Amino acid sequence: MNPMLKKLVDQDFMTESQANYIEEAIERKETLIVSGHKGWGTRPLMATLMATAKAKFKTIQVKDFEDLKKETEYLLIPGLKDIDFEKLIAEAMAVPNTPFISIKDPEHPYSIFKLLRQVFKENKDTSKVYQILECAKIDDLPKLVKITQVTLDEKGKLIKVDFDG
Repeated sequence: MNPMLKKLVDQDFMTESQANYIEEAIERKETLIVSGHKGWGTRPLMATLMATAKAKFKTIQVKDFEDLKKETEYLLIPGLKDIDFEKLIAEAMAVPNTPFISIKDPEHPYSIFKLLRQVFKENKDTSKVYQILECAKIDDLPKLVKITQVTLDEKGKLIKVDFDG
C-alpha cells in the first residue's frame, strides 16, 4: 500500500479496505473526486491521492484550461481560484482516456451528476469510471465516510454503486 494512504489508515481517517480500493482505482486510471468541507480531511486526502497518482503515472497539475490539452496519464486539479471551476471540471470530464483527481467543496461547488450528463450529451463517452469520495466529521473527527462509483450506460443513465468494504 502507498505509504501516504497507509498513514490515513493509521490516523483512522479511512479503513484499510477503503485505502486498497482507492489505490486499485488509481491503478485502473479512474477519476477520483473528493467531496466535503475543508475541515473534514479533504485537503490531506487530495494531497495523498495526487501523490499516489504521481508515483505511478505521468501527471500534470492543472492551473488553467490549456493544461487540459497536454498529453498526460492523469490530470491533477487542485481547488483553483479565479477560474470557472465548474467549466474546468466539465472540460476535464470530456478529455478522452484521461482520468483526473479533483475536489468538490463549498469553495468549488458544482453538480457532479449534472456535469456527467452534460458531457455525455456532447461526446457519448461511457468509458470513464468516477469514484466520489465523501468526507465528513464523525464525533468531531474527519473521516472518509462513503465511496460511490459512478459510470454511465450507453443511454447516458448514471449507474451508482456504493463501496461497502
